[in-house]
Order: sequence, then C-alpha cells, then structure tokens
Amino acid sequence: MKNFFNVKTPSNIYLWWNFGSAILMMMVIQISSGVMISMNYISKNNMFDSSLNIYMNLNYGWMLRLMHSNITSIMFILILIHLSRSLMFKSFMNFKMWTSGISMLLLIMMESFIGYSLIWNQMSYWAMMVITNFISAIPSIGKKIIKIVWGNFNINIILINRFLSLHFIIPILIMLISLIHIMILHSFKSNNPLGITNKTDLINLNPNLIIKDMVLFTNLLMMLLMIIMIKPMLLSNEDNFVMMNYFKTPSHIEPEWYFMFFYSILRSINNKMSGLMMLMMSILMMLILPKINSNKFQSFNTIYKTLIVMIMFIIFSISSLSKKNVEFPFKELNITLIYLFFFWFFMTYLLNKLWNKMF
Repeated sequence: MKNFFNVKTPSNIYLWWNFGSAILMMMVIQISSGVMISMNYISKNNMFDSSLNIYMNLNYGWMLRLMHSNITSIMFILILIHLSRSLMFKSFMNFKMWTSGISMLLLIMMESFIGYSLIWNQMSYWAMMVITNFISAIPSIGKKIIKIVWGNFNINIILINRFLSLHFIIPILIMLISLIHIMILHSFKSNNPLGITNKTDLINLNPNLIIKDMVLFTNLLMMLLMIIMIKPMLLSNEDNFVMMNYFKTPSHIEPEWYFMFFYSILRSINNKMSGLMMLMMSILMMLILPKINSNKFQSFNTIYKTLIVMIMFIIFSISSLSKKNVEFPFKELNITLIYLFFFWFFMTYLLNKLWNKMF
C-alpha cells in the first residue's frame, strides 16, 4: 500500500487527470447506496410498488433512491470527461490501459441498463423489450436464446430475478478491472499535457495529487446533494414514475441520455441483425483505436486535435438524433453521421500512415 501511494507522476498534470479517481470514489458510493436499497427491494410482481415504497415509507429512502439514480448520470459525465482527456492527450496509446477502460465502460453501461430495468416502470419495461428482442436477430438460434434469457415466452419476474443477480455480480467485475486499470497506469505512469516523458520532472502521488482528488470529490459530493435537495429530477426522466403497462406501447421510447449513442445506431437500421452488427463494429472500432492511431510522435498537432473535435461532434450529433422520430430528414441524417463515424477511423489510419512516412 505504501508503494501504491508513493507512485511517481508528472508534475504538470492538472484537473483533467483527477476525474479517473473521482469516478472510482463515486462508484464506491453507488455500490454502498445500492446495497442499502437492495435490503428493501422486493422482486415480485409489484416491483414498481416496491420502488415507490422505498421512496415513500423507508426512512431516508427517498435520499438513497435519488442518490443512486443521480450518481449514475454524474458518473457518466465524469467518464465522458475522462475519455475526452484520454483522446485529446493520447492516453489511449497504452493499449492495455485503454482496453481495460473500455471494458469497464461497457460493464458500467450494462449495469446501468439492468438497474434501470429493475424499477419496472413503463419506459424500462419497453426498453427491456426492445433491447432483448435484438437477440432474436441471431440467425437460427436467436429465438431459442431469447426464450432462455426471458425464462418464458415474455418478460416476467424470472428475468427480473436474473437481472437482480447480475446487478450484484457486475460491480465486482468492474472493481476488479478498475484495480487492473490502476495497476497498469502506475506501471507505465500517467502521460502529461506536453506529451513528453521526462523522468526528472516527477512528483509523488501522495500527498500532491491525493489532496486534489479529495477537493474534486468534495465538490462533486456537494453538487450531488444540491441536485437531490433542489432539483432531484434534473438528470432523470419523469416517465420513471409511470407504472408499467403490458398493453400500451409508449409512442416514443427514449432511453437515458448515456445510452443515446448506441440506441441511435440500433434504431437507424431497419434490419435487426444489421443494426446489431453496426453496434458491435462501433465498439470494436473504439477498442482498436490505439492500433489505428499508430503515430510515432506523441506531440499534439493541429491535425490531430481537429480529428478529435470532429469525432466528438459526430458522436454528440448521433446521440442528439436519437430523440427525433425515425423519419425524413432525421433518419437519413443519422445514417450519414453513422457512416462518417466509421469513416473517421479509416481516415485517421490513413493520415497516421502518411504522417509517419513524411517525418
């Protein structure tokens, strides 16, 4: 533990390098609040009533539920900042650290979707129906697999019990991968704003950066409490309080904001299998980004920064279009942006090859 805190880090790193530890600390609060909620959650046919009972009748249950739901959004905001910094300053060039980080992101998204489903409201039920139905797109065996997943011929209490078990198992995996992520980071050292490795310009992690981490965490905690007390539904959807109805499909199924990018890809393609393949390809492209961006120079040039701003704009635009109806011109614009998203990786690969030949 002593060696863990005495790790050397570059002296010129600043606030952008503190968000990784903030995500970890928020995750600890999220798991703690989740354990306390689970002690009062009843997984039977009236799960929606069970969720409301925690709000209404449990002492400080309203605070636990609001904390648990709002921290999810705050965590994804922190993850986006963390990813943006990684892209802008080429932290992703460490392939092991990047893949462990993306693996954590995918697990956190899975965990969030499962937790969202456990509320058993109108939006979460139909979101489960839409997402799990993509399994049926697998040729030959898809329909058999979906019956095994559901445990019946439709979504019911069996699936909820399975989701509840996964909701406990996945955080353990996330914490294990986060430990591996930190060990890799401390093994290779953090990068810095200059992109230049200098062994003489290093400082101890403790107490210099630990203090900065605690200041950021304290501010985030105060912001979370302000949201809970003043504007509790700021980061949530009001439809979470509409009871599930088997016989009434919502006119427009809108997921939580952090799922919008992937949801937009899925619904843009009419064929289920094609949409699923497109989604898997988008994840694969992100995983192999360090191999695509094999630039031998670690400095940050104007072309590179322009490329990063471009991909951020494309991702934001695709996510925003998920709120629009699947009709002209939004559908065509969305498909065009998705093709641009994939073309960006090809263009980045070619530009890096050209750059390496020129210099």
